[in-house]
Amino acid sequence: MNSIRQFFFKLSVVFLISQIHAQQYLTASCKHPEFPKLRDNEMVIKHSGYSLVYNEKHEQASWVAYILTKKETQGTVKRVNRFIEDPDIPTGSASNVDYNKSGYDRGHLAPAADMKWSEKVMEESFFFSNMSPQVPAFNRGIWKKLEEKVRDWAICYDSILVVTGPILENGLKTIGKNEVSIPNYYFKALIDYKHNKSKAIAFIIPNEGSTEPLKKFVCSIHELEARTGLNFFYQLEDQLENTLEEQKCPTCWNL
Repeated sequence: MNSIRQFFFKLSVVFLISQIHAQQYLTASCKHPEFPKLRDNEMVIKHSGYSLVYNEKHEQASWVAYILTKKETQGTVKRVNRFIEDPDIPTGSASNVDYNKSGYDRGHLAPAADMKWSEKVMEESFFFSNMSPQVPAFNRGIWKKLEEKVRDWAICYDSILVVTGPILENGLKTIGKNEVSIPNYYFKALIDYKHNKSKAIAFIIPNEGSTEPLKKFVCSIHELEARTGLNFFYQLEDQLENTLEEQKCPTCWNL
């Protein structure tokens, strides 16, 4: 009996060490593994709980990126609902005036429910740089459903790399005096990176109400890159990056 216990103890130690090594590799060689590759003249704005690149032409973020952990999902800070301009955007962000009577929600990109682990983080999640004009049925429906699923995954897998944002294209309709673009589609790209078998998934969802299951909107990260022009998770080792970017497996994520 003792030998069996020793065997399983050693096996658990090996597994733990492999987990630590995987995490150390990412934190040591990739300071911000969640960041997409910057394009010319782009600058990262770093807040306490998330980072973004602001798109002045469209008056919203091109992308928002953060790492969501199991511990963070257990935060108890209450939602503040105080939408304010982002003081860190050099050119100035959109404002409440742009959204007033527009018929569109001030839709979070990094959701407030992911930011309840700190009062400051919660407050910063209501910066207008983290908002995008969303159809109410989308924001309160399929988009909320995906946000909840991401939190479930963070609990299940301990940590998730998250990149989310609008798909910004030419010719979009706008709202407000700052001409905030109304995206036709939104995306999320996710990686479960702490396990021996890392996995990835991405979504492209139209800015409209939907009763379809989330798996209908699944795409590979490679497909998302072709659609957005962004280069996701480029800091990962090449072979791992290529493998993850080709994955398109809803069942791997229990969808």
